[in-house]
Amino acid sequence: MDYNNISHNRLMNEEMKMIFRLMSEDMTEEEIRTAFQIVLPFGKMLDYEKHIKTNYISIHYVVPEEKPVIHEMELLPDDVYFQCEKVGKERLLENGEKLYQYRQFMVARGYSEIWLSNPYCINK
Repeated sequence: MDYNNISHNRLMNEEMKMIFRLMSEDMTEEEIRTAFQIVLPFGKMLDYEKHIKTNYISIHYVVPEEKPVIHEMELLPDDVYFQCEKVGKERLLENGEKLYQYRQFMVARGYSEIWLSNPYCINK
């Protein structure tokens, strides 16, 4: 770890002041694609839909190595769900490392609900 720039980073964080952001309103297409690639790096995102009322994003995608079936994934502030064709219901992303990386991304961007009710956070 490089500790040479810690004081500089602290100043930047104090100036920027982290705020909670609604992912369904503020998340850019580039951020959506990044989140998708964290969770499923071998998948190909086709399109997405922002659900403003419930603050999540659904993504339609294909997996190039599989038969041509369109899958669906739901990105939530702190979790990811897949629509399973065989099971017929959603299942939580169980890969610990991928989920951890996804949550790191969401916290860093201000979309995680960890920022809600956080006394050290300025809420919109």
